[in-house]
Amino acid sequence: MRAAYIEGPGSAADIRFGDLPAPRPGPTDVLVDVIATTVNPVDTFVRSGAFPTPLPLPFVVGRDLVGRVAEAGPGAAGLRAGDLVWCNSLGYDGRQGSAAEQAVVAGGPGCTGCPSGSTRARR
Repeated sequence: MRAAYIEGPGSAADIRFGDLPAPRPGPTDVLVDVIATTVNPVDTFVRSGAFPTPLPLPFVVGRDLVGRVAEAGPGAAGLRAGDLVWCNSLGYDGRQGSAAEQAVVAGGPGCTGCPSGSTRARR
């Protein structure tokens, strides 16, 4: 799986792009095929180390995404494969980020189905 990642806190010049092992969801998680991601101030604080938080290394950067659920754990209530979702709260507190082809997201308030009538995202 291709991803933007760091091997330790540092500057934006330390971000690498390459292949990492594909993530695997747990029983209450969803695996999302990422369509779009963002860069926001929190991402820079985490990446630089200004906001101290546990970082599994290599660490996929990014916090927010829009994507389609590829797989939903049995405890990921209300989400199923094929759902278009908006997710935040990735990329800190030991969780990998969103700047990858796929991301594991905890089911619950951090991953929400897009409302009916939303513009359909396409790959």
